[in-house]
Amino acid sequence: MKNLSPYPNFFFPRIFLLSSVFIGGLAASALAGGPGTTGAVELKIPVGPRAIAMGQAFVAVADDANAVYWNPAGLNQLGGTHLTAQYDVYIETVRYNYFAAATKLGSNAALGLGVKLLSTGTEPAVDASGNQTAGTVGENYMDVDLAGAYRLSYYFDLGLTVKYISKSLSGPSAAGFAADLGMLYRTPVPHLTAGLNLQNMGPGLKFEQIADPLPFNVKVGLAYKMFEDNFTVAYDMNFPIDNAASAALGGEYWYKDTLVGRFGYQFQGSIDQKQV
Repeated sequence: MKNLSPYPNFFFPRIFLLSSVFIGGLAASALAGGPGTTGAVELKIPVGPRAIAMGQAFVAVADDANAVYWNPAGLNQLGGTHLTAQYDVYIETVRYNYFAAATKLGSNAALGLGVKLLSTGTEPAVDASGNQTAGTVGENYMDVDLAGAYRLSYYFDLGLTVKYISKSLSGPSAAGFAADLGMLYRTPVPHLTAGLNLQNMGPGLKFEQIADPLPFNVKVGLAYKMFEDNFTVAYDMNFPIDNAASAALGGEYWYKDTLVGRFGYQFQGSIDQKQV
């Protein structure tokens, strides 16, 4: 007899997703500090021109190699093998590089690899009075990310990204590990998906005797496709431990799989708690 119960397909994924959001939100609130209270802030640098153009509302979209960063569960949405590379020139001597590759492993699993490199270059060292001293100062950062996704059912994908982090500050250096736990849920509403990513879980980086916590963030969002899946609208919420909650709205439209237009807007700090 055919099992008509909705529980295997709908009940468990929804309860698991809601529970993860609730637990992650509690953790973010319990650990909350303020701007400048976390280390390895390079982990927060967004990747992928597509996701950035969509206002960084991408956790429920995540269907290319950049899912290694945005939501590892999204790797199961790949149609084959994806490669991406990014090179950015920030202010003055700061250089930022990112590379990611991902591929499907059968119908229920996928694997991805990402590498992020950042260098500030070197500048002459100065003392507290601003006088130049011997030597130079600079910063180098690297993280190598290995991600995997597994499809538990048609409705529910689970993903994990494990990160090796290394950072040096003109002498002192630190290294450590972190992890992202991602989930993607195809809701009972056609073309509507929900995503969740618990980002940067780990013990932090320790320079000599001082340990800096990682910038843990709970990222949750929705994505809806319409017009024969050519138009996608996405909305994300972020709950970081080192800043106020924020939101992002974005979208993209593909015309005949040839031309694409994207938009995005960030409500940065607009959901800040009222100060008494």
